[in-house]
Amino acid sequence: MNAGALRRAIHASTASILLVALWGDWQLLRLFSTGLFGVAVVVEMIRLHHEPFRAALAGSVPVFRPEESHRPSGALWLLAGYAGASWFPVPGPAAGILSAALSDPAASAVGTRWGRGAAKSWIGTGAAGVVSAVVLVLLGLPWMAVLTGSMVNAALERWPGRLNDNLLMPPGVAAAVWLVT
Repeated sequence: MNAGALRRAIHASTASILLVALWGDWQLLRLFSTGLFGVAVVVEMIRLHHEPFRAALAGSVPVFRPEESHRPSGALWLLAGYAGASWFPVPGPAAGILSAALSDPAASAVGTRWGRGAAKSWIGTGAAGVVSAVVLVLLGLPWMAVLTGSMVNAALERWPGRLNDNLLMPPGVAAAVWLVT
């Protein structure tokens, strides 16, 4: 499995954080995801400032992009996004976390295959929107929440700004779903 495919698989598997809410409750998810983000901040600080640790981590989990050698990784931003999404009223956390966990890797896979080499392709953005819509339908959300949440998800996946889309997508979808349900 190449680094891109491994990165997408790990990204999708992060949806399993929602199991915490199933085993406990939504408050437990909020505390767990926020605590996990705190641990990730410490690991990232060590990774960014200690070359032997950075090399060992990159060797054991070969998913870091070259630009992440001197800046926070997408994984840190994803955990921050999950922590932010978890604080919205239910069903926002499930909508935001599942949409981001599954649609971003889909956008990457489709964009890599058919996006003509663009960092952000329209076909990848479309895939993110479709996967998010499917997730939201499967969660049993009303059609307005599905439409709004998937459009917000696709727009944030395509985000051209300096903020990482992993940080924006989970709370963005959670907020959109919360506002329309």
